[in-house]
Amino acid sequence: MIRSFAGEGAAGTLRGALALLVVISILSVAVALAYERHWEEFWQLVPWPTLVLSGLALVALVLRTSRTTIRIARIVAVLVLVAALLGIWRHFDHNYGTAVMDQDYADRWTQMPVVERVWTVANGSVGHVPVPAAGALVPVGVTLWMTTLGLGEQSRRKTEA
Repeated sequence: MIRSFAGEGAAGTLRGALALLVVISILSVAVALAYERHWEEFWQLVPWPTLVLSGLALVALVLRTSRTTIRIARIVAVLVLVAALLGIWRHFDHNYGTAVMDQDYADRWTQMPVVERVWTVANGSVGHVPVPAAGALVPVGVTLWMTTLGLGEQSRRKTEA
């Protein structure tokens, strides 16, 4: 277990497990991004700093748990979730924009109702950029946030005692 969470009993064990999940999530997403060579244009670079910031926030939280590092970790977690939503939108938008060139849909794309076009893009029938792939950042942000839960109360109880 992570030493800084050791004195918290079961909550510390759970917090250590969540911290481990953050690390596993960061590494998994980084490997997937590297496999796809996700660095060829500006928007493809966005997930990389979010992963680095997540790792740094976790290290700061483990090395020195304070109100400041808790706040930083939570801000980074929110930024990671925003980056995930942005990525999902970018993937969707790219596929939607290139759908008119798809051999299966080129003839009928402009005549299809909007709802059908949206569903066709969302379910992966058109386009080569997987829309849900950007959602891989979500577990990083959520587990980083969850790692901070209860830490502020621990600090307050120590100062009140």
